Amino acid sequence: MHILIGILIVAFIIGLVTRDKGDNFLDTLGSGCGTIIAIVVILGIIVFIASR
Repeated sequence: MHILIGILIVAFIIGLVTRDKGDNFLDTLGSGCGTIIAIVVILGIIVFIASR
């Protein structure tokens, strides 16, 4: 449970960096989650290419 809360807090902080003016909490959280997912996918692709 603590890990999930930690992930949500990190996603919210990242969302605060990438948010637009006038966004509400869920828009900010969604932006942060999208950014985290994009980073994980890019890192996964890099690891896959590097392991070949």
